[in-house]
Amino acid sequence: MSKTGRPTHRRVVVLALLAGLIAAGHVGKLPPALPSIRADLGLDIITAGWLASTFSATGMTTAIFLGAVADRLNHWRLAIGGLGLMAASGLCGSLAMDAAQLITTRFFEGIGFLGVVVAAPSIIAQALSGRERRAALGLWPGYLPGGVSIMILAAPLVLHAAGWRGLWIAVAALAAVGALIMALLGWSARGNSCAGMDGKFWKNLRLVSSQPGSWLLGGCFALYGAQLYAIMTWMPTFMIEERGAGAASAALLTAAVVAVNGLCNVLGGFLLQRGVRPWVMIAASGGVMALSAFGTFSILVPDLARYIFSLALCGAGGVVASAAFAIAPMFAASAAQTGTVNGMLVQASNLAQFCGPSALAISVSKSGRWESALWVMVGVNVLVMALAFLLRCQEKRIAARSVVVRS
Repeated sequence: MSKTGRPTHRRVVVLALLAGLIAAGHVGKLPPALPSIRADLGLDIITAGWLASTFSATGMTTAIFLGAVADRLNHWRLAIGGLGLMAASGLCGSLAMDAAQLITTRFFEGIGFLGVVVAAPSIIAQALSGRERRAALGLWPGYLPGGVSIMILAAPLVLHAAGWRGLWIAVAALAAVGALIMALLGWSARGNSCAGMDGKFWKNLRLVSSQPGSWLLGGCFALYGAQLYAIMTWMPTFMIEERGAGAASAALLTAAVVAVNGLCNVLGGFLLQRGVRPWVMIAASGGVMALSAFGTFSILVPDLARYIFSLALCGAGGVVASAAFAIAPMFAASAAQTGTVNGMLVQASNLAQFCGPSALAISVSKSGRWESALWVMVGVNVLVMALAFLLRCQEKRIAARSVVVRS
């Protein structure tokens, strides 16, 4: 405990990161369980794709608004409420008897997830300052690959013992425990009260929405994320149904792909420290992802090489994520709009979660072959490179405007 009677800063940061990892576990529980869910509920591949995408439907439409009001809320309570909603929704999902019921519960899990991932970075920022804040916030983007990887590795053990319904109950219990720990040991941020939807709220939205750069950045983030979530969602199904792999092996290989994405977030931070421009990182990563997509989905490439290409694709995407968060403040007119810009990135991420798995499922269902997604994925990465060059133009305009203001 500190002299002020509040929990130590380190504990606040640890609890916020823990909340993020638990929230990410709700994303990671679906891919290894999807074959069992399809068999139990009789879902076709397109319906299963919508199940994978529904989790992010709310974030896809509301994250920018939550980002705009985030500084007016008690973030600690928002995180606790998000974990509690995920716990309740997961428990209800374990009782689902058809696709509609399960999709509905995933929708509410998505609301809870969004509450946590909007609140946690603000909790970290309030608890620390200076270099400590930068270091802790630098760890935050790893919550998703970290939590997803852990869950993908752990899920087969629960699936073997209790099936997908048992997995849903176990993850719901984990979220409930996380909410309880935060409620008992946490810190309710002082000076954080809801001020309502006043003119400043709408002004911040208008300022950010009128910036072309923020839309370009969101586009890059969404296009990268769509590929990551599509591969993460369908890789276990492909390995089990097309290559005859066991559930544990498929989960391990998928977890490695997601883990590489998280490690490359660290690589992205190293490149930024070395002075590499964010738009260069995004453009170069788009090129690597385009080549890797060709290798991942080409029928001419052996299985081992295809897997290595998938590692490279998701790893290069991790660099895109680091660059996106680094450049985001540039497109905020002031510090008052930074949360709104970050909300746009969260919204782009949820758009990717919503569209990526379903788009891949539709491509595969039309031809009956996974290789049919090849040119779609390559085209997406060409578009990432194009958006990166447009971001460079926006950077130049903002830099020129700053010179004029200073003079």
